[in-house]
Amino acid sequence: MMMKLKSTALTVLIAGFAGCLLISSCMFIPPLDDVADPKAGMNLSWSDEFDGASEAPDSTKWEYDTGAGGWGNNEVQTYTDTRTNSFVSNGTLKIKAVKSGSTWTSARLKTQGKYNFKYGYIEARIKLPAGNGMWPAFWMLGNNIGPVGWPNCGEIDVMEYSPGFVGLYKVFGTVHYPSTTGSHLYTSLGDTVDSSVVSKFHTYGVKWDSTSLTLYIDGKKIGTTFTKMADTPWPFDQDFFIILNVAMGGNLGGAIDASLTEAVMEVDYVRVYQ
Repeated sequence: MMMKLKSTALTVLIAGFAGCLLISSCMFIPPLDDVADPKAGMNLSWSDEFDGASEAPDSTKWEYDTGAGGWGNNEVQTYTDTRTNSFVSNGTLKIKAVKSGSTWTSARLKTQGKYNFKYGYIEARIKLPAGNGMWPAFWMLGNNIGPVGWPNCGEIDVMEYSPGFVGLYKVFGTVHYPSTTGSHLYTSLGDTVDSSVVSKFHTYGVKWDSTSLTLYIDGKKIGTTFTKMADTPWPFDQDFFIILNVAMGGNLGGAIDASLTEAVMEVDYVRVYQ
């Protein structure tokens, strides 16, 4: 009797397990694109890990834009190449906008002339500053901006943040490109709202190939893939260089909080996979 009960129980257990396998196999859902690793099958081709203790950014990798003049967006900061506005410490790059009297200084670093690339996946791990009126960004411009100008060179904004103008805790990506007549067109790659963007590091990336650009935040696809259009110029088939900066005020920064005296963007790393 005891053996029979054990046998019956075993039969039920096996049948139930088989049923679970059958149901599981029938309900299997392949991984969604928004959770797939965007750099799968690629290798790291360039990076800056900002591992220095206390020093200037690596001059073999970064150059500076300097000066004032509004930078095409009526911004108020003057960009410098001093350690007041950009430095590496404790394993991260700090880009620091600083108020001095009624003026602001900041920094804009770029890889132009030192590193450029075409296609792959680029990402940076960043913690954003708090306060209204600043406009930190991680973005790229076409390497031919000198001869053809903007927007003909193309622009890929991997991450921008403008709480005073676009919305509090809202980060977004955008692409800029010309029309057939050379006028400015742009398309949103997507956005997300997360209050932790000013207190924690998040990873912002774009996957880029010959026909499309897709935004990722913390490895998850955001928004809609931007694809090549037959009737619109496509400047995204050439080398681009990388830019990191913190702008203040202007068309997208908006009004600067009177109590704000500094705004610091911290960058843990920038990596390119191909």
